[in-house]
Amino acid sequence: MEMKLKPIKILVNFILFFFCVLYFGYAQKDTLNLSYCIETAINNNPQLKIAESTLGASEASYTSSKSVLYPQLSLQSNWIRNGGTFFFGPTSRPANYENYSAGLQMQQLLFDFGKSYSRISATENQRNASEEDYQSIKQNLILNTNIVYFKLLQARRIREVALEIVKQSEEHEKQAQGIYNVGKSSQYDLLKAKTDVANARVNLISAENDVRIAILQLKNILNTKISDDFELVDNLEVNQDSIDYNSALQIALNNRHEIKSGQYIVEANKSMVTSAWDANLPTLSGTAGYNWRSYSLDTPFLNSWSLGLNFSIPLFQGFAVDAAIDQQKSFLRASEASLEMLTQSVTLDVQQKYSNLREAKEKINATQQLVRQAEETLKLAEARYREGVGSPLEITDARVVYYNAKTSYIQSLYNYQVAFAGLQRAMGTLK
Repeated sequence: MEMKLKPIKILVNFILFFFCVLYFGYAQKDTLNLSYCIETAINNNPQLKIAESTLGASEASYTSSKSVLYPQLSLQSNWIRNGGTFFFGPTSRPANYENYSAGLQMQQLLFDFGKSYSRISATENQRNASEEDYQSIKQNLILNTNIVYFKLLQARRIREVALEIVKQSEEHEKQAQGIYNVGKSSQYDLLKAKTDVANARVNLISAENDVRIAILQLKNILNTKISDDFELVDNLEVNQDSIDYNSALQIALNNRHEIKSGQYIVEANKSMVTSAWDANLPTLSGTAGYNWRSYSLDTPFLNSWSLGLNFSIPLFQGFAVDAAIDQQKSFLRASEASLEMLTQSVTLDVQQKYSNLREAKEKINATQQLVRQAEETLKLAEARYREGVGSPLEITDARVVYYNAKTSYIQSLYNYQVAFAGLQRAMGTLK
């Protein structure tokens, strides 16, 4: 009998194990951290894909510009059918014949006094500028991911505070109801407690909506499917490394991708000015060919070959070269001015972000003290009310101050993390 029950026990244990694994697998929440969110956004965000396509186009343009340095090889074949009357001096005769030909032609640029190399240098610098633009867009995406990540952490913490206030208000309402029932307080005190509960619930509704909006913003920037019930690693209170302003500014001027892109554009325009002037210079190229020809497919093809050198020099092109030079010089001056403006903009950006970080750090210390004072005030007001010497208005005021203090502290933590990420972005070191 025991031997017969053993397989059944094994089967039952297996089924129980399977359902336990299934339950815990579904019950376990996804936990996302900032690094995962940044990596996911980089892999999936369409804005970065657009930048990648632009970079690919610049790379292709650079490759195309170098093609002039390589031999240009082409294959040609022809079939011609001729018929009718053909004149040979004063006489003529009818004839019909065919002409078959095939050949290989090759051209090779030998020397053009640097014209091609100037154009290649320009497209290479344009390609490098596109790479820096891509990195700049990537850093903007990382910054935005930081913002929405910490925004959700902030919203969830504020929701917790709002929920705490609701529970406190409901507990106070119960106390007010009990005191009113024994005739030790007026109806006003009870109605005031009920009003406080209603106001606390309104704040909770707003806080919950802020959480929903923050979740939508995070999902939008990640552009991937994640469960609705997920957790975030809460690093809102992580203290970041400090840096002095002069070091931050120097790092920014050396690392900002916008400045590097502007520098590459200036160099590209310098090369284009050189290329435009080089249009006045000669070009030397070589040609070679090998051909086969026959009047019938039944007869052998006769072959021939050719070698040649081509030398050309522009003498007059209707002032087009001078106009092209002036145009490229204008582009160069504009790019130099843009680079100067970028440098000023980066300097201002670092100044503002550094000031924001310092303000956020100081506010954390100030709001921490504010929260401690608000907690003590609320406890004192509640104790006074229980002893019958305090009024409901004292509790309401103390609870509002406490809620605002906790909210300000959470906002200062959020502002600090965002300000630090913003300073890193201003320095060009955000990863």
